[in-house]
Amino acid sequence: MQIDFHHTAIYVLCRLAGMKSIYAEKVAYASQQVDNANYAHALKFENGGIFHQTRTAHENLAFLKMADVNDAFNIWLPFHFIPSGEGGDMLEALITRPHSCTIALLKEEVIAAGDQGHALHLLGIFLHIYADAFSHQDFKGFYDPYNHVKVTRSLERMTFKNRLIFEVVKRLPAIFPVGHALAAKNPDIPCAVWSYQRAGLVEERVDNLYDRFIPAVINIFDFLVDYLEENNQFGQPINSELQEKDLDIISRLLSFRGSCELRHQIWLDNLKENCFNFVDFDEVDKNLSYEKRNWFKEAVLARQETGFKRRLEYKAFNYHSFQKRDSFDRSDWTLFMRAAAIHKYKLLHEILPTCGLYIG
Repeated sequence: MQIDFHHTAIYVLCRLAGMKSIYAEKVAYASQQVDNANYAHALKFENGGIFHQTRTAHENLAFLKMADVNDAFNIWLPFHFIPSGEGGDMLEALITRPHSCTIALLKEEVIAAGDQGHALHLLGIFLHIYADAFSHQDFKGFYDPYNHVKVTRSLERMTFKNRLIFEVVKRLPAIFPVGHALAAKNPDIPCAVWSYQRAGLVEERVDNLYDRFIPAVINIFDFLVDYLEENNQFGQPINSELQEKDLDIISRLLSFRGSCELRHQIWLDNLKENCFNFVDFDEVDKNLSYEKRNWFKEAVLARQETGFKRRLEYKAFNYHSFQKRDSFDRSDWTLFMRAAAIHKYKLLHEILPTCGLYIG
């Protein structure tokens, strides 16, 4: 999925479930940040200390990294293509599915962590993973022949850049059966109706809106109600089920065509007008926005190294020089990084082994 779902749809679902706006804003930002935290270098602070980042995404067009199975197990598998842990054998257990042993155990972990300082950041990370489990279902998050699919019907329009990428990747299938690379952006676009086929198997037709996105909306809302029932410091559940009028608005917003940036803006515009009729509608709802480096800038002051010797020294040790801000230890960025590191460790070393997958 893309920013229109990971940020704004998640924010709306948090609010509809009963979460207060100040907390929903953090959850939604963390959810989208999973797609934007693409740095892994260590930060060496001029005012003391070193901090190692947890990367949860790749830079755009990082093809060689995407195809690296070692890197895949650090990024794609723990944050975007969660193995189900279910099936007849190990190979089948590695396929991403929206309803699985892994998802069930992650839900328990996230709810139980509600009293931690990084609780909302962990919730946002999980909601990104849960949403992707719907859109990325039937693929694996690393190099595997299972991901070698032929798209037989695609979304009507692609940007020139996406078309170029798709045409290149399509002609090099032996190199890029990673995740849904050979299906291009089709799984992530809410209004896409597309079809794909694996060798020797029947063609699969997918109407994203009704087959994947609406089920994701309903299941995420249900989980958020459960979450708030156990963690009511963030808000009280309003309804036990998503109201039909709200689902109709969400369906309409998910049906818009256009770039993910345009679709995201349409959600923000509708939020500003309180189209969901939040009883406690406030300035956070009205002014919701997303800038991918805001949290980082609030935690860290970037410094430009001067002097050839100094730059060479830092280059040799792969350090990047910064200063901590006074709020660094309790900042949203630091808490997000902590939550991402904890999630990855628990998934690989505790949750997947519980489901019979020993890959940590």
